[in-house]
Amino acid sequence: MKEDIEILTQILAENLNTQPHWTELELIERLQSQPYEFFDKGALRDPLTLFQTHFLLFHCLYKLRERWLEQKKYELFIHTLNIECQPWHKGTSALSENDPLAEYYLDLNQLSSTSGADVESMLDDFWQRMGHSSVTVDMPVAEAWQLMEVEPPASRALIKKQYRKLVHKYHPDKGGSVAKMQKIQKAYRCITGVIKEEQSSHP
Repeated sequence: MKEDIEILTQILAENLNTQPHWTELELIERLQSQPYEFFDKGALRDPLTLFQTHFLLFHCLYKLRERWLEQKKYELFIHTLNIECQPWHKGTSALSENDPLAEYYLDLNQLSSTSGADVESMLDDFWQRMGHSSVTVDMPVAEAWQLMEVEPPASRALIKKQYRKLVHKYHPDKGGSVAKMQKIQKAYRCITGVIKEEQSSHP
C-alpha cells in the first residue's frame, strides 16, 4: 500500500505539472487509461469501490499538497469539481493546524474502517440533506414512478435499491447534475410517502 500511494502521488504530481486544472472524474479517468492504468475500469461500479477510489485519490492529493507547501513549490486546491495547482507565493501559509478534511483524508484508517453499509448511509444522508433544503413533494405520482424508472406496484426495498442506483448513475461527478438529483430525490420521497400511506391504511 505504501508503495502504491507513493506511485500515485508521483503520477498526480506529473499530471498536475502538465495540466494544472482537473476535476476528480477527469483525474480518475486519466488514471484508468494508458499508460497508467492505476485504477481498474470498474473503479466506479458501486458505492464502496467509488468511495475507496475517491478516498485514495484525495489521500494522495493531500499528501502532495503537504509536500509542495513544505518545498514552497505549489499551492494545491482540492475539491471534487476543481483540483487546481498554482505557483507558490511568498507569504503562503503552511497547512492549517485545524483542517478537518485534510485530517480525514490523511488518515488511512478511514479507508480501511469504512464498509459498504457506511458508504450507503453517507450517500443517503447526503442526498436527503440536499433534498430537504430545497425539495417539496408536490409531484404527480405517475411522474414520480417514471423518474424512478420503476413500474408500480413495487416494494419499499426495491424503490430504495433503485434510488441508490439512480443516485450513482446521475451523480454530478459522473456527468449528472444537481437538478436531476433533486428530481430523483423528490420522486423517491413521493413514492415512499405513497407506499407508507398504503401500508398504514392496510394493517
